[in-house]
Amino acid sequence: MTESRNVVIVTGIPGVGKSTVVNTAVEQVKKKHGEDILILNIGTEMFEVATKAGHVKNRDELRKLPTYLQREIQRKAGESIAEKSKSKRTIVDTHTLIQTNNGYLIGLPEWVVNAIKPKTVVLVEADSEKIASRRTADPSRTRDAQTVTDIQIHQEMCRGAAVSVGTITGATVRIIKNREGLVEEAAAELADTLME
Repeated sequence: MTESRNVVIVTGIPGVGKSTVVNTAVEQVKKKHGEDILILNIGTEMFEVATKAGHVKNRDELRKLPTYLQREIQRKAGESIAEKSKSKRTIVDTHTLIQTNNGYLIGLPEWVVNAIKPKTVVLVEADSEKIASRRTADPSRTRDAQTVTDIQIHQEMCRGAAVSVGTITGATVRIIKNREGLVEEAAAELADTLME
């Protein structure tokens, strides 16, 4: 590796297809370079912290916790991820902003990104109408309703949050479009970023 930092944060709003892009990119890297990529999810790390403390029973309850408690859980999750990602190329899968009862919670606050020290923040984006239809078709999650306009605003706000991460840490920011039926292309862009 030429880059001393080995973490790429991959973000995208719910329904954008981020997990599919991430998993496909990891497969592409394995096939082309023979290298395994560690995938860590801030939501999963937060869920583990919150579950151990008895705060939640499922992941969807996390965003309904008081924001002060969500911040503390984020801090502990960031420290855990920083420790786990020291030895290999890592994708940190997360959301840039989390919709709560009291507005958006910053998913990548200063105390989390300074612990993780990413080399790049990748925003996976898609057409707002497609995201709305994907959310409606996914019975596996309980998602808050958002209009197409709200989804567009959410994605725009995520860009600003990603630039803030870059400002704080020196990370680059990259936007990857997950166009309908072209997940392999989006994944190839992410694979290139991982192997840079």
